[in-house]
Amino acid sequence: MIGQASDHGRLDPPLLMALDEATQICRVPLDKWLAHSGGKGIQIATVVHGEAQLAATWGHHGRRVILDTSGCKVVLPGVDDPDTLEHLSRVCGEHAFRERGRGERGRDAIWTRYPVMTPSMINQLPTGFALVKWGNSALTIAKIAAARKDRMIRADQVRYRRLPAAPIELPVPICELPQDAIPADVVPDDLAALPDVPVSAPSGQAYPWDEGQA
Repeated sequence: MIGQASDHGRLDPPLLMALDEATQICRVPLDKWLAHSGGKGIQIATVVHGEAQLAATWGHHGRRVILDTSGCKVVLPGVDDPDTLEHLSRVCGEHAFRERGRGERGRDAIWTRYPVMTPSMINQLPTGFALVKWGNSALTIAKIAAARKDRMIRADQVRYRRLPAAPIELPVPICELPQDAIPADVVPDDLAALPDVPVSAPSGQAYPWDEGQA
């Protein structure tokens, strides 16, 4: 509603919702959010382990909506869900190769189509690389950059490390305590003199730890 009320119909500044382990947090209408957030200054980054988790949380229809409305899909190594691997293999498309074979008229050139990425290839992505599918663009194998090695981040860490620590202000009581008030760390004599009351069984019964009971 805030974005629609603005001049351009978008949130300014934009909103990023990074939902790590989206199926483990409280259930939110993620399928509806993704379907209506486009062009409104809202970017949603969803992290899950496979299509099975999506179906278990939002149902098969919700799973389909989430996958269809996620413009950029980034697949990390180690995906084992067969349905997810098959779906990703189909999304990657096929490539045609010209091969020579022996036919009825001798050696002929034939075109054979192969998947660009088989399910096993997606499952065996090397560590440090990711499979990226952005809209209708071609498939990309990208190297994942380590944030700790980024020059800007390392420079910020050095700069903030040199800053002096902020002083800690002790809380100030809103009212003064009366002169006869008892400090919290002092136990009154009348309370300290109270005897320990043993925990025993109801009348007519006995626990093994009750004294004087057989």
